[in-house]
This record gives sequence, structure tokens and C-alpha cells, in this order.
Amino acid sequence: MLLLAALLFLSTSARAASLMDVYRQAIANDPTFQSYQFRTLVATEGKRQALAAMLPTVVATAGYVHQNQDIVSTENEVYDAGTADYGTTTYAVTLTQPLFDWGAYVGWKQAEVVRARSEMEYVLAGQELITRVADLYFQALAAGDRLEYAVIEQTAVEKHFELAQSRLDMGLVPITDLHDAKARLAATEAQTIEARNKLADALQGLSEVTGEPVDALVQLGPNVRFKGAEPADMDSWLKGAVDGNPAIELGRKAVAVAELEVSRQNAGHYPTLNLVSSFDNEDTEDSLFGGSSEVETYKVGVQLKVPLYQGGEVASKVRSARHEVSVARQELIKQERSVDRKTRAAFLGVDSSLKRVDALAESVEANKLALQAKQEGFMSGLFTSLAVLDAERDLAMVSIDHAQARYDYILNSLRLKQAVGTLAEKDLRNLENWLVK
Repeated sequence: MLLLAALLFLSTSARAASLMDVYRQAIANDPTFQSYQFRTLVATEGKRQALAAMLPTVVATAGYVHQNQDIVSTENEVYDAGTADYGTTTYAVTLTQPLFDWGAYVGWKQAEVVRARSEMEYVLAGQELITRVADLYFQALAAGDRLEYAVIEQTAVEKHFELAQSRLDMGLVPITDLHDAKARLAATEAQTIEARNKLADALQGLSEVTGEPVDALVQLGPNVRFKGAEPADMDSWLKGAVDGNPAIELGRKAVAVAELEVSRQNAGHYPTLNLVSSFDNEDTEDSLFGGSSEVETYKVGVQLKVPLYQGGEVASKVRSARHEVSVARQELIKQERSVDRKTRAAFLGVDSSLKRVDALAESVEANKLALQAKQEGFMSGLFTSLAVLDAERDLAMVSIDHAQARYDYILNSLRLKQAVGTLAEKDLRNLENWLVK
């Protein structure tokens, strides 16, 4: 059945959005996920830029200079007194090919690791989007459950209030019973308002990742059968997390990038060797000697640069880079411990939530029988209407807990797969079979 909350709070003509509907919209519109896609493109361009430092560069230059000279006096017999007015046109092409530049080579290798790390971040963002969408989706379903039972309880308390009012008018109960019924009614009305607001906020949370309004959701089917984690051995999951968790792999790549940075900065101590080739053309229209000239020059050679002293800057940058390696290694240790804890929590969460689902299912049935008995007892005068209300409230609370336990099982199952790096879109498609329109 559709959530009563959706029927009460939202338009009945709205089409209920399934889990896959929300996920596909999130892939297209979630800004957090989209930003990682652009970061991957940035890292790809970074690798191309690093490669450019090892490729040849060709520079063309051109210029024109007009000269006007007035020779006032001279003791040089070559020059005559008078004026000279002429222009000179020059153009040149210079090619530079690095032959040895250790810093550029290490920078290229570093850019490749950065690109691979960016792709891993994109994979991690995709898995986080799956769990984030599922979490928001089932939060909204839970909020709808709470609103549904709040409305049911409010309806029951309204009937109790009307009954108390009629009995007071007939002089069958004291006015204190009416005050108690009125207080209960006010409390349930407040609970309904709060539950309605929380449902609206939960649906808005889904709209935040989808970029589109979400009006109603498809509910989890009542007869879904859950099973425990496979394999049932926690150590197997922990080993899988160490080997396949994307967050740990990101930490390892961060260490690799930091280590390469040490080598790149240390390259500031090394010489560089470049092949330099140039062609120059100078065309002079006239000169002090009289007459014009055109000169072409070809040059080919190698250029060696040896850094001798740079104020200690290079040594300081190397020490700083080594400290960054230590930071990256500590972050990796932190990430490994965090993944270990999350994997354990998800594994135990699957087991405990599965047991809670079974236990609370029995509790729901027991509370239904208790409510039925008190309703029958009320008709025969054995129980008061307050006792019936208490039984209805108990049934609502345990039903909400049962529904939440089912949602917790699903989320813990997804988080467990995320911990070992196997979470994928197909896992959401499998969940789609559990949803009932």
C-alpha cells in the first residue's frame, strides 16, 4: 500500500518515485557527484600539462626597427658626416628540446598517479551516492511511517475525546476525564504536526540530490525476506575491505603522490640539459656604411644549467615534502582504522538489525492481539478507552521500530558492500524488487 502519509500530506495525483528513479535523477543532478566528474577531467589535463614539460617548445619572434642617425662629427674615416635613415626587419625561430630534466619527468609520473587517484575518487563518490540516496530514501519512508501512525493515533484520540465529552454531558464521568482526553488530543496533534514537518524535510533532502521535487515514494513491501551477510565470517569482510576499499586505495595513492613530490623537489639540485636550435634572419634596408644587407644565421647546440646555490630554498622544499609524506602516511593509517571500524559496524549491524526485524515482527503480532483483546474488553466494560488508546500507541511504536529495523538492515547491507568496494548500481536494482507500488 502507499504511505498514508503521502496521501495526507501530498497530492494524490503525484506519481510515487521509486528508489531507482531517485538514484538516476541524483546521478544527473547531484552537484557533489558531478563535481568529482569534473575533477577527473582536471586531473587528465594535468597529466597532459606535465607531459608538455618534456616535449620540445618552438618560439617564433619578429620585429621591425626604424633608425634615424645624425652623425655630427667623427674621426673615423669610415663614417661620413651627415644622416642615416633606415629600417631593420628581423625574425627568428627557436626550438628547445629538454634532454635531461629530472623534475619534469617525476612531475609527469606524479601527474599520472594524481589522475588515477582522481578516477578512484570518482568511483568512491559513486558508491557514496548510492548509500546517500538509499539513506535519504529510507529516512523519508521512516518519516512517512511516523506520520501515518501519528495520524492513526490522533484519529483514535479524537474519538476518545468525543466519547469523554458525551459521557461528561450525561454525567457518567468527571470533568478530569475530559481534561485528560483534551491533553492527549493536544499532544497527538503536536506529534502529527512534527511528523508532517519531518516528512517534508526528508522529501526535501531527496530533492536536494535529485534537483527535482519528490512528492511521493514507493514503500518497502511487507513480506520481504532478509538473510544474513554472506560469508558469515567477519574476518573475510575485514580482509576484503583492506584489499578493495576505495578510501584506503585513495590513501595509498596520496602517499605515492607525496613521495614523488619529494623526488620532484629534490630535482632542484640536479642539472638540466637542453638541445637548442635557432634560425635568425636580419634584413637591413640601409646602414651607416651605406647599402642594405640581409643576414641569415643558423645555430644548434646544447645548454647545460647547473644550480649552485639558491638560498636554501630547494633544501627547505625537500624537507617540507618529506613532512607531507609523513602526513599522508598517518592519514592512511587513520583511514585504515576507520574502514576497519565501519566494516565491523556494518557487519554487526546486518546481524543485529536482522534479529531485531524478527523480534519486532513477533512484537507487532503480540501487540495486535493485545489491542484486539482490549478493544473487545472495552466493548464489554472490562477496559477503559484510555487502555485501548495505550494499546494502540504501543502497537504504533513497535510498528515504527519494526519498519526502522528493516530500513537499518538494508542500509547496513549496502554499507558492508561499500566497505569492501563491491557496491554498485545493481545492488539498488535488486532493492527495487522489494518495493511495492
